[in-house]
Amino acid sequence: MAAGSDAVNRAELQNPFFRTDLLTGCSNLVGFSEAIDNDFGNRSRQPLSLVAVDACNLKEINKVKGRAFGDSLLRWFGFAIKDITRSNVYRITGDDFVAVMIGETHEMHAQKARQLYKQLNENAKQFGLNSPIARLSVFHFPLNQPSDATMVWKYLNEKHNFSSSSESFKIIHIDETLKLSYDTAQAIVLMSKRITDLGYMLENTFGLAYTDPISGSPNMIAIQHKLDLALREAAQQDRPLSVCLVDGDDLRRYNSVGYAAGDDIIRKLNATLAAVLRPEDFLGRWRMGDEFIVILPDTNSRQASAIGERLRAAVERASQRWLYPTTISVGVASFPAHGQNTMELLLKAEQFLKSAKEAGKNKVVTGG
Repeated sequence: MAAGSDAVNRAELQNPFFRTDLLTGCSNLVGFSEAIDNDFGNRSRQPLSLVAVDACNLKEINKVKGRAFGDSLLRWFGFAIKDITRSNVYRITGDDFVAVMIGETHEMHAQKARQLYKQLNENAKQFGLNSPIARLSVFHFPLNQPSDATMVWKYLNEKHNFSSSSESFKIIHIDETLKLSYDTAQAIVLMSKRITDLGYMLENTFGLAYTDPISGSPNMIAIQHKLDLALREAAQQDRPLSVCLVDGDDLRRYNSVGYAAGDDIIRKLNATLAAVLRPEDFLGRWRMGDEFIVILPDTNSRQASAIGERLRAAVERASQRWLYPTTISVGVASFPAHGQNTMELLLKAEQFLKSAKEAGKNKVVTGG
């Protein structure tokens, strides 16, 4: 185990933000290493297959067509893999993805993998690329046995290789009776643990950079990353998404009592807003004043306006027990009606929030 990892309180470090690949929205190598250590969620001995997907010649593509083009290709890979396999997908290196398929049958896993292989390579032309642009290896693990971490890493490292340029799809049945040498097995297990421990340590180190120290919620940097990813996913899946920009009304009087009172009201606002929201919603502190932002996935303008009203009413009701009765104003902007990207959506939310303030505060304003 990596030195110093015992000092990391793992129970407190479960923020999925640090297990997400910000380019594709898939889980990252840290998440994959954790999944292996946890026997992929203690799969109850259901059929397990790993589908390893390699984006061919990515370095050359980046060199010829530019990094932005390569990034678009990887985002498309991530979306296509999730869409077809309907499974947890991990980007474990620059051009390698792994889909973890649990349940159903090995035959159905193989069928979905073939469908994925066909779609990725048949659509190569839309990127102006020659097929194949993807190579796939399907690993079927034995039933009624836990997945051994050493076997997972061994097969991914050794077997997801192709002996010729014409070979680009294969199915491998894992033989878990195969024994590795003690030194090799120990090295693989140690590598897996070090990856996991590194993730925890990085999360502990960089968590402060993405967390507002007063409210404990994600800060502006984290929100911008999250909103970029959420908008990209909404566009790919043709689903709505809304943003509520929330600002406390006349909270400066708390600071006149003392900054401790001002900090306390921020924490109370945060807790009150969080209690209203759904599990899939994302709450963060916007800038460093009295503003919060709520990202509402799969939520249209009408639905978001109703949620904004519940937020407003909750604060008005809860604040009757606070030092001063408090209200909030809310601006609601929705994708795609009010903006096609993060900047456009936030500007509209700011505009609607300003209208709520000008209309007398304690109101929710949306563009309809």
